[in-house]
Amino acid sequence: MTTLRRLLQTAALAAALAGPAAAAAVSEPQINWFSMVTDAGVPVGYASVEFRDLPDGRERIEYQETTLREQNERATRISQRTVVREDTRGNIVSLVSEIRVGTSRVKVEARLVEGGIEVSRQTPAGLTVQRVATGPEVRFDGGEGLFAGWDPEKTPKLEFASFNLDAMAVERVVVAADPARDAHGKLGVLRTAYQDGELRGVSRMTIGRDGQVVSITQPMFGTSITVLPADKATAMQPRPPYRVMTSLMSKSPFRISASAAEGHIRYRFGFKDRLAFAMPQTGEQRVTVTPTGVQVDICEACGPGLTSDPKALKAATRPTAWMQSDDPRIKAIVADVVGMKVSDARKMEILTRTARPYLGEIDFSGHFSALEILKRRRGDCTEAAVLLATLGRAAGIPTKVASGYVYSRERYHGVSNVFMPHSWVLAYVDGKWVSYDAALPAVTSTHIAVTVGDGDPRAIGAAGQLASLLTWESMAEVKRRPAA
Repeated sequence: MTTLRRLLQTAALAAALAGPAAAAAVSEPQINWFSMVTDAGVPVGYASVEFRDLPDGRERIEYQETTLREQNERATRISQRTVVREDTRGNIVSLVSEIRVGTSRVKVEARLVEGGIEVSRQTPAGLTVQRVATGPEVRFDGGEGLFAGWDPEKTPKLEFASFNLDAMAVERVVVAADPARDAHGKLGVLRTAYQDGELRGVSRMTIGRDGQVVSITQPMFGTSITVLPADKATAMQPRPPYRVMTSLMSKSPFRISASAAEGHIRYRFGFKDRLAFAMPQTGEQRVTVTPTGVQVDICEACGPGLTSDPKALKAATRPTAWMQSDDPRIKAIVADVVGMKVSDARKMEILTRTARPYLGEIDFSGHFSALEILKRRRGDCTEAAVLLATLGRAAGIPTKVASGYVYSRERYHGVSNVFMPHSWVLAYVDGKWVSYDAALPAVTSTHIAVTVGDGDPRAIGAAGQLASLLTWESMAEVKRRPAA
């Protein structure tokens, strides 16, 4: 239920794969082409990077495109065009990104101002502007400029702050080199990105002797997407639309009964390539570190919940670019609920029913804010979670968006007995954190949370990447002992 657009943060990939032209000025426009393929070799799209000299500097134009299609649905083209402007000294002046999902268009512009970056986001629902504090150490090239002079033997790990336009935030990036180069002198590296201390991105890159990135691979719910150089004809060759949902499903080792899903299930996971990360602990999910990975227990009251300190709860009620809980249109929807003399838990139940009619048409393309959802009246589980979390915040209830897996016994997109990507809401009600789901009839013990965020595409997309690092070791129903 989470789309390829959310899972694949390819804007940064295209920048890193800029090629030789990125290191020197060019008098004539030069275009580098790239293919995007799955680990099975299935092409899913293409990307290009064009360089143009300007009288007052230079601009780099990054473009990526893919077409998605699910059963009995029309194909949807998703594209992103990003223009990076530099001055004559090579300093970044602005970044402008235009994302098109079908006929929908979103424009994000970041400009350097005193003390930080001003980011504006224009959508059919309106304009939002926010300021991101930065310092002179923040990079805007994803670390590309560091690779040419990097000696991994002396410095096996690079760490730096990087601005991510999709996330509209500064990330801490770590690039760690493999022990040795291959026979062709290419270096393998692991790139990880953290936002507010949480792992938000994982990718593997190959870097040539000249410091240029040769390829980038990102994991994604059991598969992976690789971006690698190609000629124009290869990159733009006709390809059928990619059926993303069936590719993202994971077959369950057991068929889970309704009673088991309503009870207590214990999962054991390992980590691929020892890339361990901290899974969240919700009100229903308890995570215990084991010698080989983690044990995840899920039941109605299994978990300790997220932190409930006043600072965290206050942050979970603030409006964001994705959850405009202070907008009059949102406030009007929750006005009656706010005035009810009932518990916050009861209010969330009512808001869950209130959110569902706004997602009348299923649409797996793109990622949209609460106000965009009100205008579009369609979406998938992520839009349902974003809207419900927004309504909760508008009603004064702290909320977060959880993303990970959910189980389906029924045949869905031609496949049954699978775990699939999913998002839902965590709300702090009556002194504890409780899960609510506006996309499914109920929250069960098959809701496995991998990330928790504020409805932004970076946190939701990270769930797909991190889920690919998990290896399923075992799954068992934990039954209560009969009373003596």
